[in-house]
Amino acid sequence: MSVNIKSFLRIGWRPLIGYFLLFLGVMTFAQLYALYKLDLWEAFVVVFFCAAALAWITYRRLINPIEEISCSAQDMARGNLDQEIRIFAQDEIGDLARSINYLARELKKNIDEVVLEKDKIQAILASMCDGVIATDNWERVILVNPVVEKLFGTTQEVSKGKNIRRVIRNRDFEKLLNQFLETGQPLQKDIWLMTNEPRSFRVYITPLKSTGYESGGMVALMRDFTARKNLEDMRSEFVANVSHELRTPLTSIRGFAETLLDGALEEPDTARGFLEIINNEAMRLTRLIDELLNLSGIEDHKTAPNWQPVAMNDLIKSTLAIVQTRTIEKNLSITTNLLENLPLVQGDPDMLSQVLINLIDNAVSYTQTGGEIRISSSVGENEVKVEVQDNGIGIPPDSLPRVFERFYRVDKARSREQGGTGLGLSIVKHIVDVHHGYVHVESKVGVGSTFSFVLPYNKQIMN
Repeated sequence: MSVNIKSFLRIGWRPLIGYFLLFLGVMTFAQLYALYKLDLWEAFVVVFFCAAALAWITYRRLINPIEEISCSAQDMARGNLDQEIRIFAQDEIGDLARSINYLARELKKNIDEVVLEKDKIQAILASMCDGVIATDNWERVILVNPVVEKLFGTTQEVSKGKNIRRVIRNRDFEKLLNQFLETGQPLQKDIWLMTNEPRSFRVYITPLKSTGYESGGMVALMRDFTARKNLEDMRSEFVANVSHELRTPLTSIRGFAETLLDGALEEPDTARGFLEIINNEAMRLTRLIDELLNLSGIEDHKTAPNWQPVAMNDLIKSTLAIVQTRTIEKNLSITTNLLENLPLVQGDPDMLSQVLINLIDNAVSYTQTGGEIRISSSVGENEVKVEVQDNGIGIPPDSLPRVFERFYRVDKARSREQGGTGLGLSIVKHIVDVHHGYVHVESKVGVGSTFSFVLPYNKQIMN
């Protein structure tokens, strides 16, 4: 009952009263005509003016507002939700106009919220380091993010609606997709993609839910595991190399120690020879462990450089004094070509001295008796270059890319005879990297090798 009363009170009574008065006037004139108070022409004139008045009222109050509402509604349907219907009448037409205006405002508000959420999702997908692909239940692509676009040379517009097998052509991925379609359960698998260079990806596939599409869609997340895979391989190789390097001297030490315990101690000359071997192997182990700790500290940035201006020419001369004994033993001649007024470099003198010692010692080890070593310094554009050149045995071309790897040896047997650990050049590279420089090597078998490193310098600091 209360609902009917409210509906009754909401009716616009002003137009109804106007229509009622107009109808009452027409009925009055009709009654006067029936009583012969008006003739035909007078009645015609009265009816004409009443009809004109009724038409004008109908046009102003009904037809014109409805036309305006209709045009505005069509514009709103085309997406123009900023306009409003300018009808302020306090009747049903005015209520309709205000309702449509309210509907347009709310619709615009909801659309803006949807667009904002869509932009947020697009921004998140664009910022992700992982590739994302979503498909419907017919395996048609719904969306791909920029990572996938870059990996497979496609775009969202080109790939959308296509079968995912036409976007990602990979046998392992297709097998994983088929397995997901059979089970409908989340899956993950490591696959290799042959892009510009082979890359390892860990692919996660999960069902797509609450999207408005039919059930059966899926989302694939592709995470690049190439760096981690390489790191795991390097770690495994490192452990294997360290185990091998430690096993050899330990086996030697244990063997000679057992021989001494079995009675060789009774023979002084033999015992002394064995003890010298044990001492050499122990020293080799010590060098290996020290260099491993040194390399680990540099890689983990635990060993912070003591930054200060360094004169490379003075550092080269002091390093030559350290290795002089070995060069005399092998009857090697060392010549220097050091540029005068060489700019100072910012660096750690102890670390840079270790670089020079490793390079010069390496040249001494692999240069035959009576050979020659040349050391030079030069300056380029904002950089200082130091070269260590020898005429030793040289390095094969296939080994050049790997000489700075840990434990890599060109001639393993000779390297062990020289007491090398296989870490010297790796330490050189890491120290130079810490100093924001780079290393380079050139070599020919039987001709010799040239190792060089380049460091940036500050033009304001000069000798």
